[in-house]
Amino acid sequence: MNVSTMNVENIMLAISSHERFSDLTCVFAYENDIKPTPISKPIIAFSAKGCEIGPKLTNTLDSGEIVTTKNREIKTTISMDIYLPYSMGGIAGHKIFERLTTFLLFEQNYNILKAVCDEAEYDSSCQAIVLKSQIVFHETVST
Repeated sequence: MNVSTMNVENIMLAISSHERFSDLTCVFAYENDIKPTPISKPIIAFSAKGCEIGPKLTNTLDSGEIVTTKNREIKTTISMDIYLPYSMGGIAGHKIFERLTTFLLFEQNYNILKAVCDEAEYDSSCQAIVLKSQIVFHETVST
C-alpha cells in the first residue's frame, strides 16, 4: 500500500469514527462519475492526488561529518470534495471544510502544510453543490 492511500484511509477513519461528524458521510472518491442523485446529506469524497518523496535526509555530527539517515520527507496531497444538497447553500461547504481541517490540524495533530478550497459550484449531474478542496500533509518517515 502506498503512503498516499494509507493516509486517505487513516483520515477517513479519524473523521468518520468521530461523533462530531455523524452528519457527514465519508466515501472514497466516486469512480466513473457515478454519484448518488440527489444528495440528501453532506458527503465527503476522499482521494489521494499525489505523493512527493524527498531524498534521504542528512545530519551533521558534532565533528562536522555529514551522515545520511534513513529518513525521508513526504508530502501527500489528498482531495476532499464536499457534496451538499442544494438547499444547504454553498457556505455550508466552507463551514464543513473548516470543521474538517481544524479537527485534523488541532485534534489529530496532522502536520498540514496547506489546505485550500475552490468556490462552491452546482453540479447538475448529481444535483448538488460541490466544494472541491485539497490538503497537503507533511511527514518524515524512515525507509
